[in-house]
Amino acid sequence: MPVTKPSRTSADFSNYRMAERASHLDFGIRSQDTALPNPAPHRHEYLQIHVQLQGTTRHFLDGVYRPVVPGTLCFILPFKTHYIPTVPGSRYFILNVSLNYLLPSLDLDPLDLADMPIERAPELALFRFQSQLDFVLDAQGIAQVTTLCEAIMQEDAGRTTGSTIMIRGYLLQLIGLVWRTYGERLKQLSGDQPTAAARRQAMSKLLAYFRDHIEQTISLSDAAAAVHLSPTYLAHLVKRETGKTFVELLTGRRIARAKELLVHTDLSVKEIAYRSGFTDVAYFSRRFRQVEGCTPLSVRSGMQPAV
Repeated sequence: MPVTKPSRTSADFSNYRMAERASHLDFGIRSQDTALPNPAPHRHEYLQIHVQLQGTTRHFLDGVYRPVVPGTLCFILPFKTHYIPTVPGSRYFILNVSLNYLLPSLDLDPLDLADMPIERAPELALFRFQSQLDFVLDAQGIAQVTTLCEAIMQEDAGRTTGSTIMIRGYLLQLIGLVWRTYGERLKQLSGDQPTAAARRQAMSKLLAYFRDHIEQTISLSDAAAAVHLSPTYLAHLVKRETGKTFVELLTGRRIARAKELLVHTDLSVKEIAYRSGFTDVAYFSRRFRQVEGCTPLSVRSGMQPAV
């Protein structure tokens, strides 16, 4: 079917909290009969599992669409922008799970889940590699998952002593069923370290975006939309990969562009400032001196910063 990617900017995306989508802060489950409106790409602070029982749709994740046919399970990490449109006549379950509830002993920032070694938390591998795999179970497998989801929904609707333990147990069984089918492929992907490649790819896209829009105003939200990440995750990624904040990295690229123009053109400092994305010449000169330790004109004349 023809596919049109969402055109909204990252700043427009809803960022859901558990309190907004579930009755409890640790876990919530909904079916097609109780699902909340969700008409556009969004992200959330919790783990999510989408179980498609009937109807064919698609999953927008990491800038591409993946097919969602009956029997498909989708596993979404926190802060990942994604979207699964609802089609008429579809049947499904949506399970929202806090990280602390699923794995109480795991002390980890949710933004670092994509780099979690598979040996440390195999339960999270399905979420980590969702963008590389389509998790589709056969009729027997999806029947088992359906039974588990129905049991979970019953426990969640009338929580009593032990319900949270029962729900967690059912969740782990559900994850285990998918692991049984895709475990070898998950281990292979983990060995290939695709998350490191994904980080490099995201950074390459970001730097290319800087290069192509260096003369323009660039916001974190706009850059995040261009590389198909949430602003929160992109800021975390930049800090992890470069040790700099997003603004520091962008400023460094602007200064590098200015140095190139200073050395290889006869443009005025004012024009170079504008072409490097600075709208105020005085601010450009001040930031240039802070970063380079010298003035723009001293670079052009070949002078070195004072020692």
